Amino acid sequence: MINYGQALGIIASTAAPLPVVSVALSEAAGTVIAADLPCPSAVPPFDNSAMDGFAVHSGDTNGATPANPITMRVIGMVMAGETPGGDQNEPRTAWEIMTGAPIPAGYDGVIPVEQVEIKRDPTGKPVAIQLHQQVNAGRNLRCAGEDFAKGDALLGAGQLIQANQIMGLAATGVREIQVRMPARVAAITTGNELTDTNKLLEPGKIHDSNGPYLEAAIASVGAASAGVYRTGDSADELIERVQNLQDKTDIILTTGGVSAGRMDFVPTALEQLGADILFHRVAIRPGKPILFARLPNGTLVFGLPGNPIAVAVGLRFFVVPAMRQMSGQQPEQYASAVLAEDVRKKAGLMFFAKANARTDNTGKLIAEILPGQESFKISPLMKANCWAIANADADRLTAGSVIKIAPLIAHD
Repeated sequence: MINYGQALGIIASTAAPLPVVSVALSEAAGTVIAADLPCPSAVPPFDNSAMDGFAVHSGDTNGATPANPITMRVIGMVMAGETPGGDQNEPRTAWEIMTGAPIPAGYDGVIPVEQVEIKRDPTGKPVAIQLHQQVNAGRNLRCAGEDFAKGDALLGAGQLIQANQIMGLAATGVREIQVRMPARVAAITTGNELTDTNKLLEPGKIHDSNGPYLEAAIASVGAASAGVYRTGDSADELIERVQNLQDKTDIILTTGGVSAGRMDFVPTALEQLGADILFHRVAIRPGKPILFARLPNGTLVFGLPGNPIAVAVGLRFFVVPAMRQMSGQQPEQYASAVLAEDVRKKAGLMFFAKANARTDNTGKLIAEILPGQESFKISPLMKANCWAIANADADRLTAGSVIKIAPLIAHD
């Protein structure tokens, strides 16, 4: 049996990078960028006004005070989406300007409309303004390249593309990007006792919760689902299903059949398929019998124990790191929290606990380990908002000690 760190090392050395494809910006959300992307254009692309007002030469406003106002002739108007025309550089002149409109050449400041006195012609058009204050250069301007400068780093390789990144990519005119293909993941739940949720339970049967969980979770971690299937406790059935899936997937998940019982057939079935079993049994709770293998064609197989929480832990703390490795993302960095109360655990096993995290009135992050940590108990997971991660060495964690916490599902 190996420890969790050793297991992650084996996964990292085995999970090969996924292929690179080009996708349109409209399809990029949830993908991972494959290479550093320099900014293709400046944002804003030109100096523009931050508000409705009047563009002026800052030097022409020197000495303006309520007791010594300065009058300027208004020679034009420019709206957002327009280009200023005409003679743009007459001294002691101003342009009426709207938010987002380009600043006429030579003008270097904007005074808000409500801070000037306006003289209008009979049609209501401004013909002159009176200033009672000095306008410094750059006032109320959005300068070209102030947000994004052309050529600067826009995104880095391994960055997850979410709505925030889409906004920046669109603003800079990016139409498509090079990304890693999402991992194609299939799941196979095993067990003669399993039945669909839409069927009445017969004696000795249980509803299959692992299949629906994995179907939902695979999508939520950014993978492309290759389907969720079920077999009985049969090596032949599993072999046939894996043979049908291996060339269509990057990762296959199985649930059940990896412990040491008479019906734990998954390791033997994988060996018959020519798989290289890279580890079997990790010093964790729950999910100690977890198995990791590589098929001859390179498809990875995670044999997860059958208990539902062991499945959730296996996906979150083994499969997700593999997917991050394959997509070029960095390993996750977990937050730290203070433990709310004493917790006992089995020494020698890293413990992934269903937990709730909250902020107390001092701003400190507090983690509470929920009751019902048995690996068959789903109800505490439904109440949890995070996983608490306890290192293997101790058999008791004391209140006030610092513990790592992880989101229920990876999100960055």
